[in-house]
Amino acid sequence: MKLGIVVVYLVAEEDERLLEIHLSQIEKTTSVPFRIYAAANRLLPRFREKIESLPCVSICQVPTTPLRGSSEHAYYLDRLVEIAVADGASCICTFHVDSFPVCSGWAEKVTAELREDCVLAGVARDERKDRKPSTEFMMFTREFYVEHRPTFMLTESEMASFEYQRYLVSCPHYYRDSGVGYGFKVWAKGLSWFPLLRVDRDRERDREYYVTGAVYENLIFHLGGTVQDRRLREGLSSYNARAVMRLLSMGRALGSAVVPSKFWRRVNRITAIQRLAEAYWARPRRVSVFLETRNALLADPEQLLHRLRDRPQGEAEVSRDPKSESTT
Repeated sequence: MKLGIVVVYLVAEEDERLLEIHLSQIEKTTSVPFRIYAAANRLLPRFREKIESLPCVSICQVPTTPLRGSSEHAYYLDRLVEIAVADGASCICTFHVDSFPVCSGWAEKVTAELREDCVLAGVARDERKDRKPSTEFMMFTREFYVEHRPTFMLTESEMASFEYQRYLVSCPHYYRDSGVGYGFKVWAKGLSWFPLLRVDRDRERDREYYVTGAVYENLIFHLGGTVQDRRLREGLSSYNARAVMRLLSMGRALGSAVVPSKFWRRVNRITAIQRLAEAYWARPRRVSVFLETRNALLADPEQLLHRLRDRPQGEAEVSRDPKSESTT
């Protein structure tokens, strides 16, 4: 296997330690041949120098985009995947700067799931509300990419299509950020994917706020919330937004076959406003959970990851022997 890891590096001044942990975890837990294909267009010069000096990293020359948020992230990921495939990668995976593997052999464990019509594995943030692969970690085969050429985001016309409305009913997903295009392509082609589900012990604590400090299948950690959404605006009513979302979901399920596509384009815009309202409503608790988890990670990554990873019932809390931890 030749693994191509694609990452968009956008790191704030205060997140240097987080960048170091991310790079260190990839290097020490990845036993297969790999290369990190990095987009560093808006990375601070001193951080660029840091990653550029690593033999396993290639900073790729990708034209800078004026896009921001999820659209910017997806733009760079699409181009990094093209470069990794052209360079001969047999499997490609994505990470965020605040996500990384937590145990040795993670790549082999994930690729073992990619067989027959199962062409992709990825983090599933929530089985009920966000049933799509997410880019804090996705892995897919070269063959799937070359044959179907998925993109990480979908256009407005694609999201307004009857086919996408069927997908939304079949696989509900609250956020349409980067990753939704791959999930849609897998579904549309009659293929399957392997979801990495959350196992960490804190998952119930912040389920209603934000996926923060999550561990998936004892293989992947995602801090979450490091790159904050700058589009939050005060004054949005979360209660009204929730009611609108419920009505829109019902409308999609019942009327997707007869409602004109122009209507769905308007619905998608309203849904984007609703997502911002939800984020604003949960912001105080989300920020508190994020800072608590971030501080614990920066202070002692090993201790935090040990605490979060799932262990068989009855195992002593003090044990740190990785052989005794579940990796299923």
